[in-house]
Amino acid sequence: MSTLCVTGANARYFITTLAFLEGLTGRFPLERVRVCDFGLTDGQRDYLRAAGLLLDRPKILPADAHPYLCKGHLSEYCSGEAWDSLLWLDADMMVGALDLTMAERLAEELRVGGKALALTGTVDRMTVGGMMEELRNGGHYVSPAERLLGGRGVDLGMPYLSSGLMLWVSRGLLAQWAMTCRGVEQHALWEQNVLNALVLPDPACVEVLDARLWQVYDAPLADVTMPDPRDRHDFVLDGRSVMAVHASSRKGHHLDADLALNFGEHVLKGYLRTFANPALQQQHLRHLAAAVTRNRAALAEIGVLQPR
Repeated sequence: MSTLCVTGANARYFITTLAFLEGLTGRFPLERVRVCDFGLTDGQRDYLRAAGLLLDRPKILPADAHPYLCKGHLSEYCSGEAWDSLLWLDADMMVGALDLTMAERLAEELRVGGKALALTGTVDRMTVGGMMEELRNGGHYVSPAERLLGGRGVDLGMPYLSSGLMLWVSRGLLAQWAMTCRGVEQHALWEQNVLNALVLPDPACVEVLDARLWQVYDAPLADVTMPDPRDRHDFVLDGRSVMAVHASSRKGHHLDADLALNFGEHVLKGYLRTFANPALQQQHLRHLAAAVTRNRAALAEIGVLQPR
């Protein structure tokens, strides 16, 4: 069995991705980790390519493709990779209890059950209709999603699904996701809405995981604790060790930070998507510091680290 762990980043998310990759250490072997180019700089590409991590942008995507559209084309990014199961994690996550063994166990359960993929619902158990209404009320353009969902006969009372954490065992459905995304106009949560429209007409094809266990984000992030600060993967919610935490929220539980951190004679400046929860934020920054310290020369060479 071969599991590939994949994320994606554009130039702005590069520093966030450094912290993410550091957090995978000890959970997933680096040779089975990849980063999709969603719009990186030449230097960032060179850095990831030298580490054996880069998946180049497929030729089918335009140079200015939105990251949502890029993410919907995982099948194209990974077309040259060998995998039996493909685990996608957004780059603004930290993995907790989730590791390769757990991912492969879940993948086998999916295959035995005749399912195509596993992913979570939302932490607040939002319905499809509820999500469309919330986006609309927030001033977001969602007409393409509403047309697609209606055309495929999706019950708007069904749980809305998140694409932040996904485990795929079906290449066919993954390829269909890409083709469908290309035929739908850009809109809020583009690729995620398309995925809902694809899988919800056949709910038996998907295993819906508990977001409070597998992908903690939004308001529940405030309640996550780290009982043992020495264990950098020990994130606890509801008395359970959670699989991953995600710096994503609509209620102020993540931070969009402009960093200026000194590393000897260099300074790291740039954007970091991180956590408002102090314990999670500190661990996230420890991941970042470890990654930068270990790769200081290479990061200085590409200009991510600048002279003080």
